[in-house]
Amino acid sequence: MWAACFLSKVGFFMIQNEGIKAKFKINIVLLFMVGLCLTFIGASCMSNPLLNRVSPAPTSQTKVIRIGHQPHGVPPILKKLGSLEKRLLPMGFKVDWKEFPAGPPIMEALGKGEIDLGMAGEVPPLFAQAKGLPIFYVANEPPLPQLITILVPKDSPIQSLENLKGKKIAVAKASAGQYLLIQALNKIGLTLNDVEPIYLLPPEGMKAFENGEVDAWAIWDPFFALIEEKKPVRILTTGEGLSNNMNFYFVTQSFANNNDMIIKIVIDEMRKVGLWVPTHQQEAAEILASNSGLKLAVALKIIQRARYEALPIQDQAIEEQQRIADTFFRLGLLPKTIRVEDAVWKRELRN
Repeated sequence: MWAACFLSKVGFFMIQNEGIKAKFKINIVLLFMVGLCLTFIGASCMSNPLLNRVSPAPTSQTKVIRIGHQPHGVPPILKKLGSLEKRLLPMGFKVDWKEFPAGPPIMEALGKGEIDLGMAGEVPPLFAQAKGLPIFYVANEPPLPQLITILVPKDSPIQSLENLKGKKIAVAKASAGQYLLIQALNKIGLTLNDVEPIYLLPPEGMKAFENGEVDAWAIWDPFFALIEEKKPVRILTTGEGLSNNMNFYFVTQSFANNNDMIIKIVIDEMRKVGLWVPTHQQEAAEILASNSGLKLAVALKIIQRARYEALPIQDQAIEEQQRIADTFFRLGLLPKTIRVEDAVWKRELRN
């Protein structure tokens, strides 16, 4: 405003001189217009403070939750459906899915900080805790003791658990299958020393069983369903009364310390998929078959007999974990005693 007033006064004094009135007529008009423009610019700057400062940088960046999973189960189905990504996006998180062949490498990846959340069966976390890996149990799925078994070929002369004495039994070391074998032998007064355990990962165990290189195989789904499709088998025992056969969800302690709500959302979405599967078996089986390479018929069998609902960690589940840990330590298989309760996430999981 001051600029306009000053220029107007200059113009006023200049027009008082008749001799130079014509000479400066155009200049006066120009000066007046410049002053008017400066007035508008000044008023505009005063009324719009955004022009007086630099726009701030974004206050947050997209964060990532890295989820480790096996080719089967809830995680690959949830990944395909995409509902977790949609729910986490407004919170500034995206999901990075990482696939592993089995539970032990998932626990190892959690220990190394390569993933934030993962899923595994009963035994791998016990060895992870004994190694001091910083993990927390956060949820468990319902027990499925009928889906872990000790199998023999249908025409095998082995008719009972007692007939396993001295026989070769394929089993994955430090696995739920090994625990079932221990419990089954203990039931009839035998130990691992009374049989010949052949320690093989499930894919190698399947090959040995198919080729007749072992007499029996301690195994669980999805490999149980797969061998049923390939070869006539007979079940010597399931886990009923011997082993719960339960899956657990885990997080790293560092991620759990700062991301309560994110963990709750992930487990809630896992639970929702578990409830969705029974009423969408064909669709779920197609997703599982596509992700794992299983035949659709095998995938459908797995889906039909599984229960996937993720539950807040159950007291009875931790009690069973402690019994398994104590058994493995007593047999010299676990390197140290552990207290499973120490690795349980103490937050309320329900929103």
